[in-house]
Formats: sequence, structure tokens, C-alpha cells
Amino acid sequence: MVNRTSPYALLLAPAYDHDVYRSAESLGLRAVAAVLRRLGAEVHVFDECAVPPPEVVRGLASHATLIGLGVLFTRQTPDAMDLARRLRLDAPKAHFTIGGQGLQFLWEEVMRDCAEIDSACMNEGDETIAELWDRLARGQGDHGIKGLCTRLDGKVVSAGPRPPVAALDDLPYAYRDPSPTAYRDGHATVSTSRGCAAHCTFCQSGNYGNRYHRLPRWRQRSARSVIGEVVRLHDGHGVDAVSFVDDDFLGGAGQGRDRAVEFADRLAGLPFRITFSIECRVDEIDGPLLERLRGVGLRHVLIGIESATESDIRIFAKRTTTEQVETAVALLRRLNIDFSTGFIMFQPLSTLAGITDNLAFLARNRLTSYSRLTNRLELYPGALLLRYFERHGVRMQTEKYRVYYEFTDPLVSRLYAAMRQVLAPFAEVEAACDTAKFRAARGHDEASFEHLATLRDRSDEIANCLIDYARRCLDQVCENGVGASFEHLTAAVARETSRMRQE
Repeated sequence: MVNRTSPYALLLAPAYDHDVYRSAESLGLRAVAAVLRRLGAEVHVFDECAVPPPEVVRGLASHATLIGLGVLFTRQTPDAMDLARRLRLDAPKAHFTIGGQGLQFLWEEVMRDCAEIDSACMNEGDETIAELWDRLARGQGDHGIKGLCTRLDGKVVSAGPRPPVAALDDLPYAYRDPSPTAYRDGHATVSTSRGCAAHCTFCQSGNYGNRYHRLPRWRQRSARSVIGEVVRLHDGHGVDAVSFVDDDFLGGAGQGRDRAVEFADRLAGLPFRITFSIECRVDEIDGPLLERLRGVGLRHVLIGIESATESDIRIFAKRTTTEQVETAVALLRRLNIDFSTGFIMFQPLSTLAGITDNLAFLARNRLTSYSRLTNRLELYPGALLLRYFERHGVRMQTEKYRVYYEFTDPLVSRLYAAMRQVLAPFAEVEAACDTAKFRAARGHDEASFEHLATLRDRSDEIANCLIDYARRCLDQVCENGVGASFEHLTAAVARETSRMRQE
């Protein structure tokens, strides 16, 4: 029950686009919530808040002192603004603030476009929102807070960026929903680091969040702190499966590897076992380390490949090679560790020749999924790549804060549309297989490993079919140009996926 006489904060994240992203806890909001709670504030957090907001959110908003809106992905921005407009009717006196990675470089623009928003948090929000809360609790104004855009005499102003938190161990663990059903599936997400030491031109994390400070590009929590949060999740919520959602769990100049070794040692000493997943770069894949992590519960690794064409790799500034990718993939398979890959099949300057090379690479390594095969590069406001593509004649426009572009080759445009349509039925088959793999990966015995290996064989079969039909789409475009017809391929895919669902 909310204490209507005391000030409290309401933190909301707009719902995800489930066609692109899987839902998860909003760890950014929950990090801010934890800091506010340490200050004695009452905080309510809602992940994936729908528009229009449900009655429970409207009721809480009506008495909130602070309403915060978290935007992890740029595409969530319009919904966040819509929530502000709707909730302002219920909360005329509340202070509305907005922030998150998806809002990078859009702070002033969003405030100009949405009068209901009082401030925008630039970059990391832990200390900034804490200071804002203190000001609001004291009845003081918001002007002059480092890291916060505010309004002054009808203009959007800021006191400049606030340095990020250097010692992440000093922060409290992310706030978790106290509901007994919050983690009924035994799974939770955890963040153990911030930033990324890489320079990939397409990524928000490594380029945007690191431009404004001189701290290390990758900052880590200690292994002791991470284990402490795992213990709390296990003992308090029954969690036995953890997704470590860092941009790079093994990042930094060797620190990440050292920390991973200590993490494995500490995890092995716990009186219970968990399974977990990580994300890292292919050039960090190390046999002895992964074998050690697998022994204490590592079951899944996400690696970013992005492309197998040299021109794309240079554009994306990946600083990795296809040989490194193939070595990493072979090692993960040998260790029986499930993995998925980031891959950008289409970018504004893509050619049919480059797509042919990508398909050959994916076929050779049995790597793909519907989303990977049809993934096109997303450009974010402020991205370095915007100027590069402008110089190369790419036609772009911005709508609702998202950057849209046209492929320079009309044949690529035709192929992209065809693959999206023809291959779509595979998505359902893949999802069922991925769910089965996730469940199997939570076992610790040999039978579970064997079952997981069988499911990976199933994934390989699906991948092979996907690539086969993608190649057929490509052949049609190469032979018939923009007038290519795909009705026969659409029918064939329907039959193939129907067979797979019945097996």
C-alpha cells in the first residue's frame, strides 16, 4: 500500500518492440531505484509499461513527487513521451524526467517536443537522479544539476555532463521486484560492467556513452560484488539462471579475463549452482577460460560477428577477422556451449556480391537465424556513420527520432523485402527450438548436455534450410532483377516449416 503522505518516485519503461527485442527487466531504472531507496525514498518500478498506462500506474502517478521514464532503445522514445503527456493529466505537480541509452544526443530535442517533461538525464543517472530527488524533497529547483537538462526562461539548458561512477562496487545492487511471482521462472538479468572498450561505429555503448569522460571505457564491478548479487537473487527470489547482459563481460585490457577467473572460483565455492550466459567479443574467446566457466554453469555466449565481408568489417570498425570468428565458433561447439551471434546482413551500401559472401560464410559455419538473415543496420542519432553514409550518397530521413535510409542498390532493396517475407515462417520454428534449448541449458548433468547437443543439431537443420532459401531468394533477384517473383518460394517455405513443426 502506498503511503500517500510521503513523497515517492515512480519509474517507468515503455514496452519493448517484441519483434526486435526480448523483454527483460529495466536494469537502468532499477539501478536508479536502488540509489533512491538507499536515500530513504519509496520507489515503484514498472517494466514494459503500456500506452495508455494501466490504472495502477495512473493511481501511483497522481501522488508521485518524481516520475522517471527510461528509454533503453531509441524506438521507445515516442511511447515515453506519450506516457508523459497522459500521466501529466493525473500528476500536474510531479516532476517528470527522462533518460537512458536510447536518448543519447536527443535530450534537448525531446524536451522541446514534449512540454510535459521537466528534465532529461544525460548519460548515467545514478548520482544525477539522486541529487534531483534531494532537491525535490527539499522543495528546491532543478537548475544547475550536473548531468541534467532543465528548463530556464523557456529554454532548455544544462550545467554540463556529470562524470560517471568510477567505483561501481559503491552502488547498491539493482532494485528487484519484491513480488513472490516476479522470478517464478527462476531467471534474472544482471549487469556487471558499464561501457565498452571497443570502437564499433554502429554501437551506442562503445561510442556514445564513452565520449564525455576520461575514465576507462570499460568499468567493472568486482567478482565479489557480482557473486554477492547472485547470492541475493538466489536466496531471496529462487533464481538459478542468470543472464549477464553486459555489452562485454570479458572487456577491458585483461581485467575482464582476470575477473572472470575469480568469478568462476567464487561461484564454485557457493553451496548452490546456477547456469548463466554472457556476451563478449570473438577476439576474447579463450579455451581454458571458457572451459572453466562452463564447469561452473556457463551455458550460452552471445558474440558479435556483424559481417563476413571485408568492406563491412572496415565500415563497422570491428577490428576482428573472419578467421577469429571461425576459431571462436569451433571452440564453442567443441565445449558444447550454446551460442548466438550478432550479424548485420544489410547496410545502406550493401551489394549482392557482399550478401553472397555473407551467406557463404554463414553456410560454412552453420550460423544463422531469421532475425540475423534479415537484420539491417540501425543508425542512431549522433552516430559517426551518419556522416560517412551521407558522403556516399545514402538517402536518409529522421522520423520520430529514428533514422531511416534507402539502400543505394535497388536490387538489394528487392532482396531485403523478399527475404523478410519469404523466410518469416522460420521465426516461429526457431523460437520453439530456442525455448527448448534455454530449458535444457539449465541442467547440470550429462543427460542435459546430450539433450542440448541434440537441440543444437536441430538448430543447425533450421539454419541450413534458412540459408538455402535465402540463397534461392538471392538467385531470383540476380536472374530477374527488381521484377523477381517469390510466390513459389513462399509456398515451399510454408511446407518446410509445417513439416518442422510436426516433427
